[in-house]
Amino acid sequence: MSDALTVGAGSVVVDPDALDAAAGVLAQAAADVAACGAGAAAVALDPALLLSVPLAPATGVPAERALGELLLGPAAATPLAARVLLLAGLLRTASLRYRVGEDAAAAAVQVARRAAAEAVVQAAPALAAGAAGLLAADVALRTAQAGDLVLLRAVEQVVATGELDLQELGAVAAQEYGAVDDRVLGDARRAGLLIARHPWLVQEAVATTPAVVRAAAGRSPVAAAGITVLAPQLLRPDAGAAQVAGALTAVGALSPLFRETSVRVSPAARRAVPTRPPRGVAEVLDGVAHQSTGFAPDGPAGSVGDRMPVAGRPEPGVVRLERVTQAGGSVAWIVQVPGTQDWTPLPSPGATPMDLTTNLRVVAGEPTATTAAVAEAMRRAGVGAGEPVMLAGHSQGGLTVTALAADAGFRERYRVTHVVTAGSPVDGFAVPGHVRVLSLEHTGDLVPALDGTAARPSASRTVVRRDVGDDPDFAAAVAGDPLTAHGWRSYLDTAALVDASTDEALVGYRDSAAAFFDAPGARVEVFDYRAERA
Repeated sequence: MSDALTVGAGSVVVDPDALDAAAGVLAQAAADVAACGAGAAAVALDPALLLSVPLAPATGVPAERALGELLLGPAAATPLAARVLLLAGLLRTASLRYRVGEDAAAAAVQVARRAAAEAVVQAAPALAAGAAGLLAADVALRTAQAGDLVLLRAVEQVVATGELDLQELGAVAAQEYGAVDDRVLGDARRAGLLIARHPWLVQEAVATTPAVVRAAAGRSPVAAAGITVLAPQLLRPDAGAAQVAGALTAVGALSPLFRETSVRVSPAARRAVPTRPPRGVAEVLDGVAHQSTGFAPDGPAGSVGDRMPVAGRPEPGVVRLERVTQAGGSVAWIVQVPGTQDWTPLPSPGATPMDLTTNLRVVAGEPTATTAAVAEAMRRAGVGAGEPVMLAGHSQGGLTVTALAADAGFRERYRVTHVVTAGSPVDGFAVPGHVRVLSLEHTGDLVPALDGTAARPSASRTVVRRDVGDDPDFAAAVAGDPLTAHGWRSYLDTAALVDASTDEALVGYRDSAAAFFDAPGARVEVFDYRAERA
């Protein structure tokens, strides 16, 4: 196994007592950190300290600035305590699963989520007011800090020259007060980075949403009646991400939002044709990337392994099929599906079906224009019923191909043997055990958490996690832009690590997929099709 990857396959043996002990240590640490934060807040808001700042700005201003960083900075005590406490909770949940089994543990987790949902509904007004108050307090604090900095500069002028330079002071004031909004946005961005570093927060929020809806229905007859009519699936005790997505797509029956359409499929202009079959997972996903409208033709290289030449950006909605013929004449197919290309909730004629509507409908377990387009492209390309097929996709593309692999009717028509997904929330799909699935996920990527379920490896599914923090360059890029963790270029790097890994599960996956990879005498043909909404 590569040091940069965590590979999950099959089962593992864990000591629940060790998990409980670690959770206890973390919970106590969280309490200690929270107490430190509360103490710092009390000091920062002490009237005596606040009143002393104008009287002794040379010492008071730095003190308030240090306390402000402690309360709102990157290492603020309160969010740190929350992160540690969340980790403790995750360890206790894991221990429970090992002690009593998956079904009983899931039931206990549901009880906890119902209690949390009741608390959220009851405290909703206070939570909303608290969020607004926190923002207002942050603005006030940053404004006060700007004033303190101007005052401190004035004191420095008087100490140095015996007089005030009002022109310089005005420039300092304009600079400091002008930077208030940037500092407030920076505080909000740190909160966003917290979520990016801990995507299970999103996972738990998605998983708890149906319980919140049921709690709201229990408290309001009007809400109950509306939910019963518009989204009855959310009232089911086992409701999850699929039911949440289904409730949103139901809007399509009453409005143009998320309304599904038929799809047209036609040959696409051929571009960036590979010179040989792929040699590993990275080159398969590189084929996916080259169909993405986010593909950068001016990148450092035309493709992974120089398999394809540099090419311009593709037109939207393109699905690529590669027919790999080995020296002995055996044929295998690789189907490459890119991710979301349009975020509009209003599907329109001529637009790509790789949009927000498809995202919601595929999670809801409903047929989509994109799954129909992939099936039609395979029919047009002439994929034979007995020829092995590898389905590969990034983000929504991974959702689409996994939904197809889980579709019994599709499998009756085509022999799906392998699936590769990158950054896709596919844990809700029941893919049969004879299909080998490889799922790549990054710890800082929120998208795989959107199904509300933790990824679970099995004998037929290998889950590869790459921790953003293990690579300083990767971590720095994600810190600058959290979306980097979901970008296809980052997943190509991870796929290269997969290809180089000696982990038994990854070696087994690569060996089982030999029919799709390059070998002496092998050749490749390409079939590109463009899908658009009718």
